[in-house]
Amino acid sequence: MAATRLFRPLLLSSLALILSVGCTRAYIQNEGDYEFMATEVLRDDCAMLSSPEALWGGTLKISGEVVRMDYELLDIQLMGFFLDGGADDEDAFSMDGSVTNASLTANGQQCFVDQVTVHLEGTTQCATRFDGVLRVRYEPRVHQSGCSCELWVRYQAVQNSYSCAPAS
Repeated sequence: MAATRLFRPLLLSSLALILSVGCTRAYIQNEGDYEFMATEVLRDDCAMLSSPEALWGGTLKISGEVVRMDYELLDIQLMGFFLDGGADDEDAFSMDGSVTNASLTANGQQCFVDQVTVHLEGTTQCATRFDGVLRVRYEPRVHQSGCSCELWVRYQAVQNSYSCAPAS
């Protein structure tokens, strides 16, 4: 009987610890389709963008801490994680993806590249909007003038045309 009283608190605290290990933080970002628009072009060696609206869209999927996106550029699959928010507790995430042996246009010419890589960083502004930086890199195996290039943009991604006012 005395042993039961001693082990009951230990058993309950162990059970609580085991159950809490599987829990992840809830994020407010909605899953689904997002329209991307460049808010600032930082670099466009490839002349990829004819206008800010020419930025590709994507479908966001969230599973616990894991974020994935089916990105329209060459149907690239991006995958990454939510990042530690730090003191301000922002919902920030980062994703990467690549596709190999792609045929595409850069600087007005047809290019055959070994790899196209995409890196996307985002910060949730509200459930229907996130902002961040996007990098696209074309990497040809052999030198093709104008085909080895990068695009860097600050962007805004909005779901169903519903934006939100930035936090004050």
